[in-house]
Amino acid sequence: MLLRFSKMHGLGIDLMVIDLISQYAYIQPQHMRAWSDRRCGVGFARLALIEVPQDPDVDFSCRIFDGDGVEVDWLASDLCCVARLVADKRLISKAQMRVEVRQAVLDVQVHADGSVTVALEKPELLTEPTVLAQAFIEQPRHAPWRLDSCFTMLTDNSGSHALLRVVDVMQVPMAELLEHLEAHACLPLGSVISLLQVQSRQTLIVQMWQLGAGVIDSFSPDLCALAVLAMQQGWLDRQAQIECGNGTVSAHLEWLENAPQMYFTGSATRIYEGQIRL
Repeated sequence: MLLRFSKMHGLGIDLMVIDLISQYAYIQPQHMRAWSDRRCGVGFARLALIEVPQDPDVDFSCRIFDGDGVEVDWLASDLCCVARLVADKRLISKAQMRVEVRQAVLDVQVHADGSVTVALEKPELLTEPTVLAQAFIEQPRHAPWRLDSCFTMLTDNSGSHALLRVVDVMQVPMAELLEHLEAHACLPLGSVISLLQVQSRQTLIVQMWQLGAGVIDSFSPDLCALAVLAMQQGWLDRQAQIECGNGTVSAHLEWLENAPQMYFTGSATRIYEGQIRL
């Protein structure tokens, strides 16, 4: 049989999205692995299945898989793509929807300009200064960066995260700085390093790297945690724009003080429609 699909792009991540409301198919992990191949298949980072919900109070269900066919946790960027597609195809004839995802039911709203707002739980953050070893702080005489005696360490559900607030992220030679960081086993491999530039009270610019893996140039849940921290510190207003990955990721975040939820708004684009043999 031929299976209809849509290729979507949102916040630096490309998705293959399959509507299983208007068509039926039994999709197995080996299908997903073949389709994820960027040379011989469709090519995608993540795959979303839109399905009929089990709960009658929910509009649709969504499951997310990686390129190996393993079900994974959802991202806000996934929901932006899926909700935009559901609205465009009129699978659900309303702008405000309730979506059943892995271990949660979320409220989303599709706006007239195609952007999507997702209601998210505010991340619980633990921050503490981490004193670095003297050998780590000492730098070559003409080092083009400036390190303080400590990083701010942010800990949430995603693990350790080191923050450096800078005047201009584009002026920091990250390749040299990361080489310096990795040469001193002060931070464990896999730690995320973020540079934060508060461009204004309404705009936060972020550059993110993962030690041992490289630049993070697509949506990451850490972005929401960073924005909430900046709001708690008084650097940002409670409504702010977040930019990351040299402009590949741009989103709006609203969080009212002490509120348990925050509102994330991002955009998604439908690249093309296709069919694939199952």
